[in-house]
Amino acid sequence: MASASPASTRFDENESEWPYSSRATKRHKRTFTAGTSGPSAREIGFMRESQNDGTATFLGSSSGIHFIRHVYHAFARRSADLDQSRARDRTSVPGEDDRLQQNPDSIQSSDELWAREELSYAPDTLFAFDDLVKWTRSYFENWHPIFPCLHAPTILKTIETVSQKGTESINRLELMILRSIVSISLGDNRQKTPSGLKLGPVPSVLVFRSIQHVMRDVQNLLEEPTSLPLLQAAFTAQLALTSLLRLNAASRVGGVITRTAFHLGLHRCPRRYSCFKSEEADIRCRLFWSIYSLERYLSQALGIPLSIRDDDIDVCYPGAEMHSSVTGKFPDDHRLRLLCHLAKFARIRGLIVELRNKSIPHRLASQVEVAHVTGELAQWWNEVYDDANPVDEPIEAELEQEPILQPYHRLLLMILRHEAIISLNRPLLASENPSADYKNALQTCIGSSRSILVALKKHMSSEPRSSLSWPGFTWSTWMACLILMYAAWEEAFPTPTALKYAKMGIAILENLSLRGSSWPETCIEAIKGMESAFEAQTSSGQQSKATVTLNGTERPNQPHAQATPMTDKRISRMLPVQGANNEIVDTGLTPIRPQALSHSTGLHQSQSSIRSPSQGLGPAGNYDSALFSPSDNIGNFAEALDPAENYLGGLSSAGLIFGNMGDGNPAFNPSFAGQDSVPFSSSMAMNDLWSVADGPWMIHNNLL
Repeated sequence: MASASPASTRFDENESEWPYSSRATKRHKRTFTAGTSGPSAREIGFMRESQNDGTATFLGSSSGIHFIRHVYHAFARRSADLDQSRARDRTSVPGEDDRLQQNPDSIQSSDELWAREELSYAPDTLFAFDDLVKWTRSYFENWHPIFPCLHAPTILKTIETVSQKGTESINRLELMILRSIVSISLGDNRQKTPSGLKLGPVPSVLVFRSIQHVMRDVQNLLEEPTSLPLLQAAFTAQLALTSLLRLNAASRVGGVITRTAFHLGLHRCPRRYSCFKSEEADIRCRLFWSIYSLERYLSQALGIPLSIRDDDIDVCYPGAEMHSSVTGKFPDDHRLRLLCHLAKFARIRGLIVELRNKSIPHRLASQVEVAHVTGELAQWWNEVYDDANPVDEPIEAELEQEPILQPYHRLLLMILRHEAIISLNRPLLASENPSADYKNALQTCIGSSRSILVALKKHMSSEPRSSLSWPGFTWSTWMACLILMYAAWEEAFPTPTALKYAKMGIAILENLSLRGSSWPETCIEAIKGMESAFEAQTSSGQQSKATVTLNGTERPNQPHAQATPMTDKRISRMLPVQGANNEIVDTGLTPIRPQALSHSTGLHQSQSSIRSPSQGLGPAGNYDSALFSPSDNIGNFAEALDPAENYLGGLSSAGLIFGNMGDGNPAFNPSFAGQDSVPFSSSMAMNDLWSVADGPWMIHNNLL
């Protein structure tokens, strides 16, 4: 199995652009200088090479990778005591291709989406109509108002046909749509807290059994003539992948969908053309805005360029028809109000991505442009506010009118607003020259992060029957916790309050983990790791106050060893170096993985030598002992393992997987990003400490 070579790692920009510089390990509060120029609101993406086949993959900055690495650096610089005793072994861990790998002993194969008890394998081909309605109910309650890409009466007829004549009586496109709907509903069913509300086993013929099953069906669509039903089938399959947090697979399907939509002319307003009847024009508009909204979400989540440009479309928003003079005025359908809100928000999401996360040579985030995007977001929220926060008037209460939006969809709008605020302000948080703009952005992000956690937790308590099915909730919760913990670490937010919200975030992620994805669990481990860093900091602070008086002289406890320029110089001889063209050059040495530090002695008992597959390295003593041990523990060395052995031995452990990726791939080492080569006070204890805080950066990077 090939491991990543140092020369294979590249960043989005030259290494000189990386904003990290070597800072003293002593903790200090950030200071702000009045009148100075604001920090550069610059985030960059991340390129890494696969451990398996050397294929490079890219994660753009709009995903939050830059800020996550920055936060990890802030924690790692000041604490070598992140709790590594947390159990991270699981039967399902993210693989190198971001596919959920199963333990070989598991009854579930590596590609299966569902547990055996969730499906029925009976040969019966006829299903009761009421059962089919029950198996699709969650889709129509939660997802159809968000993405009304289907004509509900037509789907109802399909369900009726299946109940009477079986699945053989419908065509391939209809079966694909039905499988997508049932698969989405079955995923939502996992979050039903009262056991009595959960569905029984669903017939396996009505769901996608694996990601490969979805992709094969989508591939078969390419053989069909381009049509609106074909596009609807492909989009519902993409939506099923998205609901299961398989965002890379969903994005690849989205590439086919957007081009097909252009071929069908969906980017042109159908009201302008007399060839479309009213019903077809409606479904074309609904399908286009569904495609548009999901495409913008995936682009932001994965940090990839936008596929649909705003200046290439002229489709009117639902309920805001601009071509009524051509085809007559159409009545406003309040059922499409949510789609209109989400379509307008998707446009703002694209504005933020273009403003903050475009390629740096083309990124012109002036104060005027920032004010424009901020104003657009504020205007959108003012339009949405009354629908998201309905006020019962006495007259309306007597009429007992049903609210326009359900509580779950009102929650979604509130979360999206705070997501946008964070995305707009987050790039300022990674600045190394903080100013008043930094402080304003940080406090703004703190407010939105707190609002996200409170809103989600409140909804869980008040609406236990409702599933938190939106795929972005995992990212929102993780980013909110990360911001609050970082703010507390930088002494910009009370630590007890941050820890309180961290526990709230863990409770939310535990609910989200019921959907079957490993990412919420990975985030939980990262949050617990940061919690342990705060606990260790508190403990060390109390110990530093305890002094021993000998002969009238106070002797404080021995502090952690700090990195010195000489240590950095020594490490530079061990690590890959940067060439004249800013590329990382392989020195021929294999990355070395120290083991976890012991809480009692500071280091584990070590091996007497360091092995390398490429070189017969001598004893560890031939190298500077300061490289692997604190200054007061010279001679103690961490156990060195062969990177290939580390990888093979950790396939069933999320912590070891992420840790090995950090060891075998220099992209996970801060020293390759222009950061301090010794981010830990106890030297190069990168191993699982890196994985605890940096592993969840792949949270939206589920490849096929």
